[in-house]
Amino acid sequence: MPPSPLNVAAHLARMAADHPARPAVHVPRRGVKPDGPSEHLTLTFAGLNADADAVAHGLAACGIGRGVRTALMVPPGADFFALTFALFKVAAVPVLVDPGMGVRNLGRCLAEAEPVGFVGVPKAHLARRLLGWAKRTVRATVNVGRGRFFCRHALADLRESGKGRGPYPVPGVAADEPAAVLFTSGSTGPAKGAEYTHGNFAAQVEALKATYRIEPGEVDLCTFPLFALFGPALGMTCVVPDMDATRPARIDPRKAVAQVRQFGVTNLFGSPAVVRRLGELTAPLPTLRRVISAGAPASAAAVERLAKLLPATAEVFTPYGATEALPVANVGSREILGETRHLTEQGKGVCVGRPVPGVEVRIIRISDGPIPEWDDTLRVPAGEVGEVVVRGAVVTRRYVNRPEATGLAKIRDARTGEVFHRMGDVGYLDEQGRLWFCGRKAHRVETPHGPLFTDMVEPVFNTVPGVFRTALVGVARGGRTYPVLCVELTPVGIRADRRKRWARFAGELRDAGRRLDHVRPVTTFLEHPGFPVDVRHNSKIFREKLAAWANKRLGRRWRPAVAAEAAR
Repeated sequence: MPPSPLNVAAHLARMAADHPARPAVHVPRRGVKPDGPSEHLTLTFAGLNADADAVAHGLAACGIGRGVRTALMVPPGADFFALTFALFKVAAVPVLVDPGMGVRNLGRCLAEAEPVGFVGVPKAHLARRLLGWAKRTVRATVNVGRGRFFCRHALADLRESGKGRGPYPVPGVAADEPAAVLFTSGSTGPAKGAEYTHGNFAAQVEALKATYRIEPGEVDLCTFPLFALFGPALGMTCVVPDMDATRPARIDPRKAVAQVRQFGVTNLFGSPAVVRRLGELTAPLPTLRRVISAGAPASAAAVERLAKLLPATAEVFTPYGATEALPVANVGSREILGETRHLTEQGKGVCVGRPVPGVEVRIIRISDGPIPEWDDTLRVPAGEVGEVVVRGAVVTRRYVNRPEATGLAKIRDARTGEVFHRMGDVGYLDEQGRLWFCGRKAHRVETPHGPLFTDMVEPVFNTVPGVFRTALVGVARGGRTYPVLCVELTPVGIRADRRKRWARFAGELRDAGRRLDHVRPVTTFLEHPGFPVDVRHNSKIFREKLAAWANKRLGRRWRPAVAAEAAR
């Protein structure tokens, strides 16, 4: 019986049948040399599919089967791919949590997800036992390492027991059947587990194909593990990079380039931090057809540097989306560098492109409360900044065990039964139908002069030479909230005498702010040694922490010099 076409595992089985000898995964054996080819373990599509079948038989025998939520805590590698596809084959529900979010947050996420199965490396099991992760619900434990390590089962034993039993009989699945739980990064609040259905995954595969024209036979260097799941589904060979996936900003760009050259990589997916690091090189990347950067807005300067290393026909794409809805919109480096970056630097927001096929984007009045049902009167006029909401087959419908969060994030359309997902962002649609991102809704600063949106303010000041990045926050005094701009300088910008250097920067920042009416209320600037950012992408700024820091730094007696100058 062929696997259900809605099941992601069906794509692996198809590739194994059509291209059995084609490499599916290349994994470094002992690290990657930065100056030449390195030894890699290679799994063909036939080999990976057979291994996933054997593991699937073993998982089913130990109680991990259809509908069983199973925490998967295994780093990218051969076992990660085999286990992920084995879990899909048995129609279990993998629970994927970013290990970089810290042990306390991990424990809370796992408690919410209520997994019955727990598959992980010894370090994960040690933490599970010592910290009591999901102890109330976990029943089936599998160690991915030597021996059982105080678990009920060892992966090696499950794999061996399943060998020779042939293809696993994958059950048919429905479009609305749960397929996985993927946790958000938690960059603007507690991480939440978005429940993916098989229909969501199938729609994502089709959207990625249509948007990026990815062809079978391409080679992907995936610096973001979750995207690697789509490699076989898109017919791509996946090259596992030599990096700590939880610390993308620490990637060694020389090693990444060595793998690109060794395997003729055509596609690269990574966070803005990865784009920034790769752009530090000068060596060309002639085999790449596209670079896809997601997770947070990538700076135009970083996009430009990397684009110069690519062939003339290649582009750097910066899609817009979220864990709960991906992809939503897409834009490429030609449009960014040729047109929209200049508007961004003038405070117009960040253009994230046109909606991808099958996704509808609408802009509604900004509200912090729940909106139970859709009403057309929620919409704002074209060009007006509002809250971004989206619907389509890639949109998840709920969070696991978080009914209040689901109520705040989802709007039900009574006429169609569909749901709109509230992205938590503010933005607008221009006359060309392009979406402009203006910042997170929770990060807007309601000042005496009206609301200020981070990505309509910060890019204006980011143009000052020597400024690495800025962050707009609000500080309350006397019952009102005033804007404060935290500033992180480039290393070059802080080498000279720090006090004199900052005085010059502060003056240049004030001059930049006077150029545009909507940023004139920003008159207070604070130098920060290094912004707190999310672990997953190393790009999303924790503005809540910066706001607390700015409040303390300014002191209780601070009163803003508002506004004669700001109002002029």
